[in-house]
Amino acid sequence: GDRVKLRLLALLLALAGCGPLGPLSGGALRGPLHEGRVDDWSFTADVETVQLETNPTDPHSVNTWCVGLGDRLYVPTSMIRGPKSPDEREWVKNVLANPAVRIRVDGEIYPRIAFRVSNAAEYDAARAALERKYGLDPSERGPERAIWIFRLDGSGA
Repeated sequence: GDRVKLRLLALLLALAGCGPLGPLSGGALRGPLHEGRVDDWSFTADVETVQLETNPTDPHSVNTWCVGLGDRLYVPTSMIRGPKSPDEREWVKNVLANPAVRIRVDGEIYPRIAFRVSNAAEYDAARAALERKYGLDPSERGPERAIWIFRLDGSGA
């Protein structure tokens, strides 16, 4: 019964390490660090989910989507469910307070700085690429859902 469920949950949490598990957020990400520039993020095309760590002083990590366009990597706020206002999400609040983030792609961690995309052409290109990658139909989304997109730039390391 409940004891078996609790043991299974404890095992799953142990296996997940400190990263996020499904929709549950986690702490600091573990894995080898990749310092410096990435000139081509196309290797993320087949990666469904990545982990984004925010708030370096008290790490908070979530599973999220991403899309690479050349040397630029983009992460959206929720495009389909959860809070309709992005700033209601813990990770978004963290990024607004401190843009230093780390993203884990296929086990490797990339330190980055998150910038909210405000240029309309860049936003439209990133959003279209995300919708293509994840097979989203914009007409099926409620018009009240705000979607922010963050560009993750090199940390200068």
